[in-house]
Amino acid sequence: MTNKKLITLFFFLLSQGVYAQVFETHLMTLTGNLPKGITSDRVCVIIHEMAETEDQMMVKKLHLNLKAMGIDAIQYLYYNQFYGGQDVYRKTFALLQKREIKVLMFLEVSNQGFTLTLAPMGTTQSVDFNTKAWQVKGQTMNEVLIRLANKMKTLDLPYSNYLIPEHPEFKTQIRLFNGTHFPRYPSQLKRFPLVVSLFSTLAIDEDLLNEDQLYYLMKYNEKVAKKNNRIQKIFSDYPFKVEFLEDQSDAELLKKRYQYILRYAYMPGEKLRKSLGYALDATQTQYISTIPVEGNRTLRTMGKQKKVYKFYIQKTANGDLYAGRYYDADITWEEALYNFKSLMMMEFKK
Repeated sequence: MTNKKLITLFFFLLSQGVYAQVFETHLMTLTGNLPKGITSDRVCVIIHEMAETEDQMMVKKLHLNLKAMGIDAIQYLYYNQFYGGQDVYRKTFALLQKREIKVLMFLEVSNQGFTLTLAPMGTTQSVDFNTKAWQVKGQTMNEVLIRLANKMKTLDLPYSNYLIPEHPEFKTQIRLFNGTHFPRYPSQLKRFPLVVSLFSTLAIDEDLLNEDQLYYLMKYNEKVAKKNNRIQKIFSDYPFKVEFLEDQSDAELLKKRYQYILRYAYMPGEKLRKSLGYALDATQTQYISTIPVEGNRTLRTMGKQKKVYKFYIQKTANGDLYAGRYYDADITWEEALYNFKSLMMMEFKK
């Protein structure tokens, strides 16, 4: 049995000095021109801040300034929630397309200051790396906004955004399944393989990248490979058939006759439970998560707005979701994966 203390230690070591970054902005080709439609198309602002430092007042200030510039920012997302699972990303991206968003604005906040990057939204993924992006940096958000405003003053832009929302909108509730929520594990896993969806490496035309970008891409893919290797180690004692595959949609997996796929979601607890079909109780301020420890179970409480990972199994044929017998969310993906797999194995042994 995998030692949970070692999982936590591994995650700690892997995280040191590896602050998660917006990989798109490192791999974009930058230009001196703003994206077409910045003052006529709908914009989604994607915010990336250091862990546990989300600043609602900063976002409100940002929105008021964008509104004054005629930029129709109709949707705001936090980056780690946009990429809070492969299926989460797919469904969130589809939502952005449905809302006819054409421009993405990435705001990165770090110890080094603020970085604002604007790019056209892609048609099959968030960013098409063949297109060019505009970027500005500053020590404060005011510096960044002033430079954006000054750039806009030098251009003859068509203004047609007149119904811009008064406040930033973060509502992006998505449903992660189309069928039935089952609070158990699929017993058919004793006969059919479980597909475990791996983290995705980046495959980009090297001709588009400079030397620094190629180095960044190589390091990024190395980190992904380490995470995928960790997934396989956690499943090393799984007693049934398992296949580790690159991320694919349910439809693609169904064509290959795979029926059960293990996925995860990363969201604030309240939003996560709603997306996975759990019953909600407005009176609760915390959720109880079941944690396996040395063949037994213990309980952990977490605030309902605490961001957590939760694994689940999806049936490709009908969209049914198997959430497991226990709510086993945790603060890292490794711990959440270990929880789900271990509790499932304990259940199958009965």
